[in-house]
Amino acid sequence: MPKSYTDELAEWVESRSAKKRRRDEAAVAFLAVRADVEAALASGYALVTIWEHMRETGKVKFSYETFRSHARRHIKAKPADVPAPQAKAAEPAPAPKPPEPRRPKQGGKAEKPAPAAAPAGFTFNPTPDKKDLL
Repeated sequence: MPKSYTDELAEWVESRSAKKRRRDEAAVAFLAVRADVEAALASGYALVTIWEHMRETGKVKFSYETFRSHARRHIKAKPADVPAPQAKAAEPAPAPKPPEPRRPKQGGKAEKPAPAAAPAGFTFNPTPDKKDLL
């Protein structure tokens, strides 16, 4: 007796999910070889050379663009909260705070700020001048 359609569909779904790759498979593989990549970069090897070798030896199975993006994300990008020790010594003094606006005296009238000067150059007039249109 032939299989029912639902049984056939269930088998197909199982075989399809077994063939599907994980979305984070490349990230997991890169993190596994991260220390090797860092050591090779520190030794002066180019990123493309490192990828080619790892691809040929089977350590990574993804494209160079993916390898490069993971290297940028996990190795080259330094966390912002950890300052570099050399940058600390050369860091300039913080800029002084701008003075706060003066508050009016109690019982007195509040001063209106002076109107800003109109910028030089083009100013838009929404009503056209008849002589300019001729």
